[in-house]
Amino acid sequence: MLLRRRHGTASRDKHKVSPIAPVLLFQTVFFVAPIGILFVYSFWRMQDFRLITEFSFHNYREMANNPLLIKAFFLSLRVALVVTVVCAVLAFPIAYFISKKAGRWKVACLVAVIIPFWTSFVLRAYAWKLLLGERGVINTGLVSTGIIEAPLSYLLYSPFATAIGLIYGFLPFMVMPIYTSLEKVKDSWIDAAADLGASPARATWEVTLPLCIPGLVVGCVFTFIFALGEYVIPAMLGGGKDLLMAQAIVLEFELSQNWPGGAAISVVLLAIVFAVVAAVLRWVKMEEVL
Repeated sequence: MLLRRRHGTASRDKHKVSPIAPVLLFQTVFFVAPIGILFVYSFWRMQDFRLITEFSFHNYREMANNPLLIKAFFLSLRVALVVTVVCAVLAFPIAYFISKKAGRWKVACLVAVIIPFWTSFVLRAYAWKLLLGERGVINTGLVSTGIIEAPLSYLLYSPFATAIGLIYGFLPFMVMPIYTSLEKVKDSWIDAAADLGASPARATWEVTLPLCIPGLVVGCVFTFIFALGEYVIPAMLGGGKDLLMAQAIVLEFELSQNWPGGAAISVVLLAIVFAVVAAVLRWVKMEEVL
């Protein structure tokens, strides 16, 4: 009888579905499979508007020899780095204020940080067009006060406008991880540093900031990756004057109908993202942030 019970239990365990099976299925269908298709397509090529399914590095050679794509690649990296650095500089004092100074207004401040996500990127980009345009709020105000004689044309449809839109759009992704790390910094540690003669600035630099490194790194990764692959904001605020990688991918797929070429650019962009994430995972453990 005991052997039968054990055999029945073993049979039920054998047919039990793993709890992570739905997650694995979802990731396989909607993440791994599309990336695999992109990867395979990147080694094919188009000839006379026909897809040639022969293995070739043609698209990667074309990309390496195309100065426009190389310029777009480095411009995308530069914009993403600038956006990440500026977001980090702006996010730390915001997160510090919410965590240590907001008091009973902490929840309200956190809600204020995430409120922009209640509206779409398109609407927020249009709002910035109203602010930065030649007849926008900023130029109109500067001209009417006599600070400038003519509207500043570089405020809109420029890398500057793109960076402004990206900073505004992705700042919450930097604030929240830093805030999470700051919540783990006990006030008694800062008080102990003050008792040892450290000024508030030195206590922040030598106690608070080092303990916030995990959250800062995670926020930088989020911001950098999102800024590197963003399409909507550069297309609306950049005006297409300066080509970025995301726009180059769209042009290859839609305008040129060169799917293998667009897939090759996408694979390069994904390789950069995976490299950044792998480097961060080797340096920062996620449990230090969560």
